[in-house]
Amino acid sequence: MKQAIVTGATGFIGSYFVEFLNKKGIEVIAIGRKKFQDISKVRKKRLKHVKYIKIDMSKIYSLKEEIKKKKFKISNSCIFINLAWGGKKRLSDLNIREQMMNVVWSVDAFKIAEELNCKKFLQIGTMEEAFTNKYLTLNYKLNNEYNRHVIYSVAKIIAKKALKLISKKSKMKLVYVLHSHVMAPDDDKDSFLQVTLKKLINKSELIFSSGEQLFDVVSEKDCADGYYLICKKGLGGKEYWVGSGKPRPLKEYVKRMYALYPSGKKMQFGKLKYNDVKLSKNDFSIKNLVKDTGYRSKNTYEEIVTNLYNSFEKKK
Repeated sequence: MKQAIVTGATGFIGSYFVEFLNKKGIEVIAIGRKKFQDISKVRKKRLKHVKYIKIDMSKIYSLKEEIKKKKFKISNSCIFINLAWGGKKRLSDLNIREQMMNVVWSVDAFKIAEELNCKKFLQIGTMEEAFTNKYLTLNYKLNNEYNRHVIYSVAKIIAKKALKLISKKSKMKLVYVLHSHVMAPDDDKDSFLQVTLKKLINKSELIFSSGEQLFDVVSEKDCADGYYLICKKGLGGKEYWVGSGKPRPLKEYVKRMYALYPSGKKMQFGKLKYNDVKLSKNDFSIKNLVKDTGYRSKNTYEEIVTNLYNSFEKKK
């Protein structure tokens, strides 16, 4: 692997992955919808030494022409990684039209990657799809479970199915990638564990659900390494899950975080009602990833939390 095209390159995971590839000596063409000067300072630094092209995914069909204008030469061993996914305001705003447009743009990205003679196309999915696959089987007359990510993840699932259909007649290999919750500095979403750490720092009340539901956390380094190994060794037509390989009850993650940074406040589990479906250990399985690529998670949860804590302290 000597060359990669990465969409969604200005995002939290995308910018880190671009930097990861660059440090591996891989030529990267980074695609983002923002002007370079408008990218956050941290992410701009990550993209500093790569080729950046500003294109909104609604116009991804113009990528081939933009590459031609800039006189970039695409090799037939180039890997296309599609991380881009947007929303009107945020991913989980339940805006159906905006989410479904991502399906169209993912298909457009695949077709452009074909025209550029890319060797492999990685479509990046989300952990929320595992919840939604179960959510959609519920009997709505009997069940009242709720998932605020459902429209977002339904669109992800539709994109996957559409890409699988069109890839059957393509010489380019399609690989679908899902991952556990990526926990690291620079994440601008209100993820549960990140919010919990801030509560510990601020000595806020600690009121939770029972925390019995299974969850999995992976560092940005391990996530990027998983993507990289899939780029190199992933098999066409397969799905891979990138994670720690050791899912645990959410309650355990909270307790281990508290052990690192105790606030003195009592942890009140069971005070909030958990109203979502539950995942199994098999849903988080990295068996195929390990078998085909030799992947292994290297960063411990404690290291991940400490890194995040230090970033919060640095911002102060």
